[in-house]
Amino acid sequence: MLEFAVLPIVLALSPLQSAAAAAPQAQAETQSALPTVEELQARVAKVFESLQAKYEAMKDPTPEQMAEFQKSVGAACDAALEGIDLAKLDAERMAAVEQIVSMSPKGRVAMRAMLAEKAKLPTVEGFVAAAKAAQLAENGQGNAEAVALLGHPALAEGLTTQEGSMVFMMVEGASDDAIKAHAAALEALASKFNPDAPVAMLRGAQEYLGLCRIALPKDKADAARAAVLACVASKLATAEGRDKAMLERMSKMLNGAAGRGELVGFAVPSMHFDWVRRVDGTTPWKDLSELKGKVVVLDFWATWCGPCVGSFPQVAEMRKHYGEDKLEIVGVTSLQGMVAHQKREPVECKGDAAKEQAETIEFMKDMGVTWTVGITQEDVFNPDFGIRGIPFVAILDQDGKVVKAGLHPSAEEEIRKTIDELLANASKKG
Repeated sequence: MLEFAVLPIVLALSPLQSAAAAAPQAQAETQSALPTVEELQARVAKVFESLQAKYEAMKDPTPEQMAEFQKSVGAACDAALEGIDLAKLDAERMAAVEQIVSMSPKGRVAMRAMLAEKAKLPTVEGFVAAAKAAQLAENGQGNAEAVALLGHPALAEGLTTQEGSMVFMMVEGASDDAIKAHAAALEALASKFNPDAPVAMLRGAQEYLGLCRIALPKDKADAARAAVLACVASKLATAEGRDKAMLERMSKMLNGAAGRGELVGFAVPSMHFDWVRRVDGTTPWKDLSELKGKVVVLDFWATWCGPCVGSFPQVAEMRKHYGEDKLEIVGVTSLQGMVAHQKREPVECKGDAAKEQAETIEFMKDMGVTWTVGITQEDVFNPDFGIRGIPFVAILDQDGKVVKAGLHPSAEEEIRKTIDELLANASKKG
């Protein structure tokens, strides 16, 4: 089932709505002239049904087809919002259409205009409005707007909100110089991660520490990490349910190589491969140490991950371009309890590793996988690599040192440039 990414956009009252609140009768008349909540929900349902059918009809879409499909998503959402003045919607009506607003080019423009005035407020309300506007920005503008939020007077309080938890993630795409300009704010924020901090503030802690490693000297970045770790430990002592699971995973991430700032530029973290195969069933190696002398591309993936499978054509082209004596490409995954076949019914394999391994070979055959696939004891969301989403690409040099991490397979230019540089350096040494 196709799942569309939707930004969590929940509007506070706009200036127009605030004015209407002072005149209930006028507001009631305005709302009565608008589509009902049920009518708006029907519009949204129709959009998703149409897009789902269009996506399924494409079968194995090419990158060009996916690009066209994405355009059709925007056009369909624009059409569904035609004739609706978002500024006049009450909270209930806005909730009915918020999913398609974030995917509608026209809707995003209208929403950003509505948020602009509120974003000027030096309060949590202003911080949230600015964060929402940054989420709706395009062409990298959101990075700049998110960076500006690091200097907002309500930064610490704003980070406890749902929108605030996304800010550090957006800032990660900004330049190092832009991040360093807010070094003082990042350093000061460390003191807010204390036993009294709400759990919500920790949602963006990993990204926060990543920014600290860019903007601060090592001793100060380490101090910020220590503060966050102490906060996590304090909260874990009494946490339950989802909060406990989130904090346990965060603790593993922060204590992993990436969390310690010891991933890129360091030897690849230890991984234990229980199963390594090529599509013909052969085992080319059993441990990464056997690949010394080759450049290694690690592509973390899973059969159920649509973007992972969607990147296979790029990976296949890379495998074809470079000789196997120079480059090894490894699709790294872990046992998932099932294999989500694309050309046949999914197969449940929970508790049966041998079955999942056999089904993985069939998946590789069906999907034209020409590179090596390995199943590790470590989870595919490997905490040493700081992996929070897949696909995730890391590149190792000929000595087994991590030179790049966190790339997407579609970043072909950067990946190939890195590989070419490593191969050229090896030739010079030789």
